[in-house]
Amino acid sequence: MRSEFVQLSEYPDIFFELKPNMEGWFKGVRFATNSAGQVDQEYSKQKPAGKYRVVIAGSSWTMPSGVDQKDSWHAVLEREQNQISTSQPVELINMGVELYGLRELVGTVRHKAFQWDPDLVIVAVTTFTTAFLWEEPGPEQRLPDRVYPALRSYSLRGLARSLGLPTDEPSKDRPLLAPADTDARVAQILRAIDELSDLQKRQGVPIVVLFLGYVPLATEVEDAVRQRADEVGITLVFANRIFPSDPQERPAFQISRYDRHPNAAGHRIISDFVAKSLREAGYLPDSERP
Repeated sequence: MRSEFVQLSEYPDIFFELKPNMEGWFKGVRFATNSAGQVDQEYSKQKPAGKYRVVIAGSSWTMPSGVDQKDSWHAVLEREQNQISTSQPVELINMGVELYGLRELVGTVRHKAFQWDPDLVIVAVTTFTTAFLWEEPGPEQRLPDRVYPALRSYSLRGLARSLGLPTDEPSKDRPLLAPADTDARVAQILRAIDELSDLQKRQGVPIVVLFLGYVPLATEVEDAVRQRADEVGITLVFANRIFPSDPQERPAFQISRYDRHPNAAGHRIISDFVAKSLREAGYLPDSERP
């Protein structure tokens, strides 16, 4: 949010978005956006005849953070699905932006996703995504002051952590729920599911909510989410239980010792699981809907 990569969105509930046609470096990898401000290859807004199109709204695990775009879980899924599909090629269009909360994800679906004529919408949610306080946009909504890499870089934060020094964390630019405030977190997730269900009905396009992370949701949270999703007809995919349960094994799937975002190997695991789950649910070509 403090970089040159973002701008205010015309939609207040989305708040901020990536600038189009941009190139740079982010967390050690090349970072570029297409003409629509997506970390993805170029797609025509008009869906080509015969294509099956999936639009994905997400945050840092989807953007992706610290991984080349071609190694992101959705890019891998797109390539491999098109290698095995005998009936219909697929396009997975990435609208992920780091530091998006539930408000921004729902806003992305509401204002942007359906402009691309999708056959399916996926909303990818991490534990951190649910921690951002869902605030109503105010009239003076603005981005925080910009900082420059030479002064506050990702590398310098990593060095400070290794030395046990305090660091400035980008997440602090946004209000967060307290870790113990489970009720508020559940209320925000249920609100998102309700609003997505309303969009699903009005647009006639199925929406899948995908949970990403290294650990499952707390039992009481997952139970509440499952019950509401069943009531309103939203499909859930839990990809937050597919990594090793031993924390000592997780660094093999992280981009660094100091940053827990998944690396290319982690994205591969996510891609395989999501592809399998979508096929079982009948949401990809050459799969039968149960």
